[in-house]
Amino acid sequence: MSGPVPSQSGIQTVLRGFLLQYLPAGVEVISAQDNRVPEPAGDFVTMTVSRRGRLSTNVDTYQDCAFEASIADAVMTVTQVSFGALLVGASVFGTPVTAGTVISEQTGGMPSGVGTYTITPAQTVPAQILSSGAETIVQPTDVVIQLDVHSASDGSASDMAQTIATLIRDERATRYFADAGMDGAPLYADDPKQVPFFNGEQQYETRYVVDVHLQANQAIGLPQQFADQAVIDVANVETTFPA
Repeated sequence: MSGPVPSQSGIQTVLRGFLLQYLPAGVEVISAQDNRVPEPAGDFVTMTVSRRGRLSTNVDTYQDCAFEASIADAVMTVTQVSFGALLVGASVFGTPVTAGTVISEQTGGMPSGVGTYTITPAQTVPAQILSSGAETIVQPTDVVIQLDVHSASDGSASDMAQTIATLIRDERATRYFADAGMDGAPLYADDPKQVPFFNGEQQYETRYVVDVHLQANQAIGLPQQFADQAVIDVANVETTFPA
């Protein structure tokens, strides 16, 4: 099994890159809830995934792949692809192939086609027709990330929170997430809220909280076998199913 893709780390990485483009220079954007880590010096923003909401029912797609290959130790050499594409993380099926065999990486040849691949576990399989089918299950998800905007100045924290709330619902954010290659898009941001923060010295710090809603079409990949052919035969009902 592979996924979910995009992962939580991947989603936060794209959001962080977007924020750094528009927040003042020197403002750090970091993941929250790290133990034994002091606050950054100066202004900073923390990210916490607070909840996930389903946006629609699952979307299931299937992909079959048949190819001729041999396996020697951990190297699979593909000499012909009849149809489909070989994907990293996909399972390999065949009568002599060890159950649970997975493609780890492609090391040479045409992308997802004829070439050499690293597989696990290591084994020996003579040249023959193999398959590598997969099912992809996508759940469109509303990923809500709480942004805590910290600053020594109430005005600076307020301005940064307003900047975030405004731009997340703008075309600039949509284009940035698309260019970053993330399957999804920013939806909107809730109105900023001023929530005082007590630091380690039990002193007030200015903090604004903005909940950002992002659509992430998170996909999970599962191995899937397919029938190569259907054999139809005629059976005598009275003989096969006697009274």
